[in-house]
Amino acid sequence: MLDDPILRRQEGESFNRYHIRLYEKKNEYGLSREEIADLLNKEYGSNYDESKWRKDYAAYVKWKDFIIAENLNEDIVKKYEELKIEAEKEKVRQRDQKREYRNLIRNSARFEKIKDDIYEAILQLEKKKSLKFNNENRSFEFSEERHGLALFSDWHFGMEVDNTINKYNKEVFNERVTKLANKIISYGKFNKISTLHVAQLGDLLSGMIHVSTRVQSNEDIIEQIQYVSETLAEILVKLASEFNEIHFYNVIGNHGRIGKKDDVGIKENFEYIVPWYLEARLRNIPNIKIVSDNDGYITTNIFDTKIVFVHGNFDRIDQSVTKLPQLLGYVPDMIIGGHIHHNYENEYGKTTVLTNGSLIGVDDFAMQGRHVAKPSQKFMVFDKEEGLESTYSIKL
Repeated sequence: MLDDPILRRQEGESFNRYHIRLYEKKNEYGLSREEIADLLNKEYGSNYDESKWRKDYAAYVKWKDFIIAENLNEDIVKKYEELKIEAEKEKVRQRDQKREYRNLIRNSARFEKIKDDIYEAILQLEKKKSLKFNNENRSFEFSEERHGLALFSDWHFGMEVDNTINKYNKEVFNERVTKLANKIISYGKFNKISTLHVAQLGDLLSGMIHVSTRVQSNEDIIEQIQYVSETLAEILVKLASEFNEIHFYNVIGNHGRIGKKDDVGIKENFEYIVPWYLEARLRNIPNIKIVSDNDGYITTNIFDTKIVFVHGNFDRIDQSVTKLPQLLGYVPDMIIGGHIHHNYENEYGKTTVLTNGSLIGVDDFAMQGRHVAKPSQKFMVFDKEEGLESTYSIKL
């Protein structure tokens, strides 16, 4: 390594400049103090200890600013100070990059550990509780030219609410999702659908991003993930027993993220564990297809209708119709999201924007802002020729 030409004294380079260069680029060259001493002793014809060369360099660093300021004109000193500031900023940037990399590794390891624990829990659960799948006794008439779309969003499982107009806890959650699944089956059979698309649009979990959510939550984040994922698995198996195909789409929300939004990336979100759990739990169910987002949105087609599924925290209703086409390279027919806990639909030229209601209903935050909306989710029917034919608002 010490034979590398870059480590030799260059033509026209003074010994002092060579000495300074080796220490200034010590990390870049991958040199130890002892290796620098060997190079300098060889060039100088001496046998000094490494501390001699190190202290000489330290003295140079100590007096460098003073010598420059005393011997150079003001413009040159100013330029030197600017270069010095840039060098310090680069050091800070490198430290920040290293810190972010360590955070990425730590969070990745945390996710892997959680996934390992959950997978073990799935194996144990399967021994005690098998999923009841049976699609051999379908009795209703269906058409391949009719598809259904069920929207799930803003379940906020784990939160407890008890105010003058709404009550929400684990028991109420169970009642509402059971009613929701039964209504989807009823509307699906009535409309003779063959394929059911299920779009999970985020915020299944109460999470831990706000103090108010932590206060209202009665489950920790891992228990929330396990319980809501198992509930989803049971619902999907129930639906898969009734319809030919199930296409499940999973879009992350903001309540599953790990910390403040400015401190974490899109990928650092506990809701990415949900589709992984479902893939493991439903691996033996042949007619369920699971699609997970990569960047907070999913694109798909139902017949000829081009749809974009989002949560809504990155896509304001009044801006998504202009921003998303720039990202996608085409104009979608529908942008469908959640997040605002309100049933909403409006046309913006070629694109229709829809938002789903919430399963939770009015929580403390909504009460403070006097934002009132009944708990609801949507079910939509698509015809191959007509496109979107009807929309059901399922009151829960």
